[in-house]
Amino acid sequence: MRNFAVPLTLLLTNAAIADTFCGNGSTGIPDGSPAGTSWTIDVTEEGIVTRARTFITINHPWVGDLRLVLKSPDGATVTLLDRPGMPNGGWIGPWGCGGDDINGMFTDSASVTAESMCSQVEVPVLHGSMLPAEPLSAMHGHPAQGTWLITVHDDSPVDAGSIVQLCVLLETSPDCNSNGIADSDDITGGSSQDVNGNGVPDECECPGDVTGEGVIDIEDILLVIAAFGQNGGVADIDGSGHVDIADILIVIEGWGSC
Repeated sequence: MRNFAVPLTLLLTNAAIADTFCGNGSTGIPDGSPAGTSWTIDVTEEGIVTRARTFITINHPWVGDLRLVLKSPDGATVTLLDRPGMPNGGWIGPWGCGGDDINGMFTDSASVTAESMCSQVEVPVLHGSMLPAEPLSAMHGHPAQGTWLITVHDDSPVDAGSIVQLCVLLETSPDCNSNGIADSDDITGGSSQDVNGNGVPDECECPGDVTGEGVIDIEDILLVIAAFGQNGGVADIDGSGHVDIADILIVIEGWGSC
């Protein structure tokens, strides 16, 4: 048999920058126990998920026994692996893929499915970049911050295994209005305005509040009038480079509490 492993750093080469968070839990996989064992992965990154991947290293002499499920902090689930080779994916017999071990990344950008990797000569039998059983794009728009779970189920008796490493790789974007859409997409799609061009939807801030007191009132409009005709400065609310009538209109439109 050929023996090789794929390091996480190699799989990330030339990939978009993502934060990687790895988990903790019991290394033993209960044999023949559909309840399985879960690793918790604490993610500190704020914002919503715009891309999700998982890096999995498991030692197991019969990967066709295994089912892997990813769960987000808000309860969304994606099945990464569902007993490859079942009921008969090319291995001898109806018990799923009989190869050893998993060492690789589940990603929607892969060109091959884990199901199609079942080999009688390669170890790890599931390796490199693999398409998950269900698309990880289902996690897009869900909050990144919190406790993620990867649960490893062994749905058949006889062969036992162990977990070496379980990680999630997340690319995120701010979502200040908590609508499940990246702020940048809200702005470019036209559902949010960004009059000052700072990349933050106006409903998440108060662009007419020149004084920064949390309310748009007479002090703000007087400051804009006093700076009328000047180039830039805090009174240039829309970032046009000039304090003009457009800035006064922004103050009037947002009048009152932010």
